[in-house]
Amino acid sequence: MSLENTTINQLFLQKLASDPEKTAAEAGAYIRSKLREVSFARKIIPPVYVTAAELQRSVNHDQPVRIVDKEPDSTAMVINFRGQPNTYYVEGERFEVNFWNITSDEFEKAEEELMVYEMPIMEVLERNTVKDIQWQEDSEFIAAISGAIVSSQNITNVVNRVAYSGSVDPRVFTELFHVLEDTGKGTTTNPLLVDTILMNQYDFNKLLLWEATSAGDQFATSVIIDGFKYPTLFGKKLVTTIKGELVPPGTIYAFAAPEFLGKFYMMGDIRFFIEKNRNIISWSALETIGMAIGNIEGAAMATFRDFPA
Repeated sequence: MSLENTTINQLFLQKLASDPEKTAAEAGAYIRSKLREVSFARKIIPPVYVTAAELQRSVNHDQPVRIVDKEPDSTAMVINFRGQPNTYYVEGERFEVNFWNITSDEFEKAEEELMVYEMPIMEVLERNTVKDIQWQEDSEFIAAISGAIVSSQNITNVVNRVAYSGSVDPRVFTELFHVLEDTGKGTTTNPLLVDTILMNQYDFNKLLLWEATSAGDQFATSVIIDGFKYPTLFGKKLVTTIKGELVPPGTIYAFAAPEFLGKFYMMGDIRFFIEKNRNIISWSALETIGMAIGNIEGAAMATFRDFPA
């Protein structure tokens, strides 16, 4: 196996020597395809490509931004045949999406060492460059969501009565959904349907302990018989992560549909840079993204602690 890997690396070096621009482009395409598979932020708000023509210059700094209009609120009323509706002058709200760069570390390797390296170079790119960039994406997303939740107070703390052999009480999800779908504040002024759930893989694994009568629908039965097959839970899209430092066990997020939550933009594809200086090969990757939460009411969080039933 190591002989095959060293051969792959030697071919990579040959291509780099003959056509460095094409080699960088191919490596960049590899990174892009891998990156799309691992970032949970992209599963909650799918990124959209934007061009320079769609951007503006901020009034507060020289960096590019995108101004996004919010849909104005509206109401309806019942009137008799001689009645007239209330008249309101529409004033559209908007929010600004800032852009920034995310870069990987710059990696270096001597050509002579790479020729006999027992790991293919593409695997090095995947294990280092890809994971570093997608971790930063998710970190920025969670930071923005946390700020929104602090402002909206869309948070519920639930005692997890461990009635299901160490599993997660379904009431945790019920309380979480109520925060968005009934606003969790005793009013239904602006309820939002939960579209996506984000939870730590550790907590998801505990759901497999549900008994057939515990979950309140056919989910538990199908898991017990066939195993978990579909990325949905209670009809909501389910996203799990092993990034415990971003989504720790005992924390579950609920999100409205992307159009009621925020925006995630990409200014072109991720760019891959590679160069050779004498016998030293160096490479790094960089992407430019913009992300903002336009509706602070579009996300909620439930935290829970175990308490024996």
